[in-house]
Amino acid sequence: MVRPRGRPRFDGLVEADATVLDRLKAGFDADADLARPLWVRLRAAIDDSIGGGRMAAGDRLPSEQGLCDLLGLSRTVVRAALATLAAEGRIVKMPRKGVFVAPEREAVDFMATNIGVFGDMSAKGHVVSTRTFEFARARPNATERRMLRLHVEDDVVRIGRIYLSDGQPLTLTHISLPGHRVPGFERLDIENRSVFQALRERYGLTVRRADRWMSARLPTREESERIGLAETTPVIAIESIAYDGQGNPLEYYQGLYNSNFARIHISVGGGDGTPQPASPRPTRARKAAGR
Repeated sequence: MVRPRGRPRFDGLVEADATVLDRLKAGFDADADLARPLWVRLRAAIDDSIGGGRMAAGDRLPSEQGLCDLLGLSRTVVRAALATLAAEGRIVKMPRKGVFVAPEREAVDFMATNIGVFGDMSAKGHVVSTRTFEFARARPNATERRMLRLHVEDDVVRIGRIYLSDGQPLTLTHISLPGHRVPGFERLDIENRSVFQALRERYGLTVRRADRWMSARLPTREESERIGLAETTPVIAIESIAYDGQGNPLEYYQGLYNSNFARIHISVGGGDGTPQPASPRPTRARKAAGR
């Protein structure tokens, strides 16, 4: 199909998309504030439209090419503006669907508590569900053996799943449990259930504290498809070891967190200066799916 010359037509868009286009065009002046780079001005115009209520959560933005044609900008300018907005959590790039205004991000507190993602989001009134893609007993790898303080003959129960809050993918997780402490766990029905809750109800095991580490990275192609993000959207990689009341490791957790959905909130107290036992150092820049 030959693309027609001249200014593109947008009358084939649904009414909501056409409205977004009109608002963007009205709010952007390429000749204003020439001291700032063009991509910065475009980013500010889109951000102002979102902050000012002219664009609502869930509104779909034009494609990169659509913005180029509509505003007379180069793809480099448009791409830089959209990449910055995505990194700031103002927009969400969804593979094969488009670019959308991100929902208002609330704070999640699971990083500073022992209830986990499932319990934290449920307590805030969200409908939490899961999609399990791995659930089996297996021989531990070197990292699992070190983090869970396992002997050579021990095994682990691995759980890989996506946590969704109100249907929105929130985290991609890999959980490892010391097999000798959870006999028969791999035969339980844990779909849409908290792992911590299952440990408590079935085995009387309760998490008392946890060590957690965070870093930022880009998801792999497989990870981005599972969590519904573009490969160019940064995620927060979380590694955690949860302990019982006796200080024995109970869970080794690796997760990718979609911070476009919600910010992570950590409350820091004064502390009493009591030293805690040293924990194993986490692996560095490890891919959660690369077990």
